[in-house]
Amino acid sequence: MTPAAAGNAFALATALSWASAVVLFKKSGEHLDPVDLNTFKSVVALVLLAATFPAAGVPFLPAAPTGHLALLLASGVLGIAIADTLFFQSLSLLGATRSAIVDCLYAPFVVIASVAWLGERPSPRALLGGVLVVSAVLLTRAREVSYDLAPRDLRRGILLGALSMASTAVAIVAVKPLLPGYPVLWTTSVRLLGGVLGLLAFGLLRRRGLRTLRLLAPRPAWWVAVPGAVLGNYVALLLWVAGFKYGEATSAAILNQTSTLFIVVLAALFLRERFTGWHALATGLAFVGAAVVVW
Repeated sequence: MTPAAAGNAFALATALSWASAVVLFKKSGEHLDPVDLNTFKSVVALVLLAATFPAAGVPFLPAAPTGHLALLLASGVLGIAIADTLFFQSLSLLGATRSAIVDCLYAPFVVIASVAWLGERPSPRALLGGVLVVSAVLLTRAREVSYDLAPRDLRRGILLGALSMASTAVAIVAVKPLLPGYPVLWTTSVRLLGGVLGLLAFGLLRRRGLRTLRLLAPRPAWWVAVPGAVLGNYVALLLWVAGFKYGEATSAAILNQTSTLFIVVLAALFLRERFTGWHALATGLAFVGAAVVVW
């Protein structure tokens, strides 16, 4: 298998793993607030990653310039501590189906970040795709799609979801040039460490240090929170970084975006979320727009 083909396979597997995790996170959000849920799943995943190092034969401290280490940690703070907390807040407000539509902003934001950070030039096709995605997000405000949601919660959920996707895109594109030079396991772990440190610092600012530690005590919410953490922040995170390492950023972005389709199907099956023709239109429009952006 060529590196490009491997990257595409990793990116597609990321989408399926993340979609499954989103359904579990939606259930977990009924018991934990967004910051607590983000902290819990990040700590669980970091422990699992640390336990994987000996089996993978990867050194804990490879030779890496301080600047690279600092950039990876900062990427974790932005892409995990901040972006994932915003995502969970949006998910709690919008539900999995509408949240999946807003998450299609991820692909246009990857293109925008690639232009700003990597010097890539957007094509007219990319601009058209961006318009389609934004149109789909605006369509979520239609009465038939948002029938059971207060306008204020809808606006807030869309804004939080958009900020989450922008943060995620910037965080991964910023470290894209570094990824080929280091093992996937190590870069993923450093980013996650940055996210955990950011969340713990936020917890201290909120004077919730002891409460954060109590999250690790067994509780009924674990039956969905632990599988969600394993799929969403261990399996999916490794696959996601691998997809960007071995494949092109644009190809990885569109294959990641197939999570939208997986999420709406799983949400209808397991969360019993309503899925109407208007939902199908918005979802299809968002997915096509994301595909056009990075085709």
